[in-house]
Amino acid sequence: MVNNIQKKALRNVFGDYLVYLGKKNKKICVISCDLKSATKTSGFFKVFPKRSFEVGIAEANGLGIATGLALKGFIPIISSFGAFITGKFLEIRTSISYNNAPVKIIGTHGGFIGKDGATQSGTQDLSLIMSLPNFEVFQPCSPIETIKILDHIIKSKSPSYVRICRNNVSEIFDKNYKFVPGKPVELIKSKKNVIISSGPLIHNCLQATKFLKKKNIDTGLININSIKPFNYKLLEKLLKFKKNICVIEDHVSHGGLSSLVYETLAKSKLKNYNVKSLNLDEKFSESGNPDDLEKEYGFDPEKIAKKFYEQINLAK
Repeated sequence: MVNNIQKKALRNVFGDYLVYLGKKNKKICVISCDLKSATKTSGFFKVFPKRSFEVGIAEANGLGIATGLALKGFIPIISSFGAFITGKFLEIRTSISYNNAPVKIIGTHGGFIGKDGATQSGTQDLSLIMSLPNFEVFQPCSPIETIKILDHIIKSKSPSYVRICRNNVSEIFDKNYKFVPGKPVELIKSKKNVIISSGPLIHNCLQATKFLKKKNIDTGLININSIKPFNYKLLEKLLKFKKNICVIEDHVSHGGLSSLVYETLAKSKLKNYNVKSLNLDEKFSESGNPDDLEKEYGFDPEKIAKKFYEQINLAK
């Protein structure tokens, strides 16, 4: 694991790499829902105008077009805010999932998005898409991981949903990093204590492990970049002998990362563990500065460390 202090928003990584992919593969086409600037697809539109489609504020229409293109052999990528695009659940279910049409949905602005408005925060998206047959669901935590996941979905014959954040994040992987769908990534090893997270919150959790180390608490960290497919057996193996487990996610409590971890534990033969989760429970997030929202809901590094420290002490 590396720690590159230079930060970049993953939506920018997506937009830049999309142009590169478009040059390599003429079957790739892009559909925008009046959000080219926000989702960073404007570069693709400029370079490949004949493979670019602007549908306006009409995600349902865009999903229908994407389905038709996919069934005719093209590789359609449709991007919008995660809250908006998954809000068209009926179209995703009936057109894409039912027909197993390999549409690639990029849901930007996942989790806390800032001052765009509370209704635009994508904090229920995973639970919606996770319920659908045939779909792959991914959430990268760094620029290199974003690129690796994009490489995968372009080759995949399945429909995909990729949850991309607006946050500026640093790089934690080198160029030799290999992304394997379904495989949890153990970033930090530990004997007894472990934090499990995904996406940009991985960086907060990394800082939290450093705070905990100052209190002489050795804490591991597992990155779940592939939410579906998901290797339950491998996670069970990583959690063997762990006494304290904490799941951190910027999502509601049902249908996301917490549900995956609890399901893994329920299916496993593991015993004598103490598991807690920090998520949005049954709340909508508010609108505001992302850093302020993280502090408000307890997702900043200091509060993550404090919560896990209290969890460990209560378990003694």
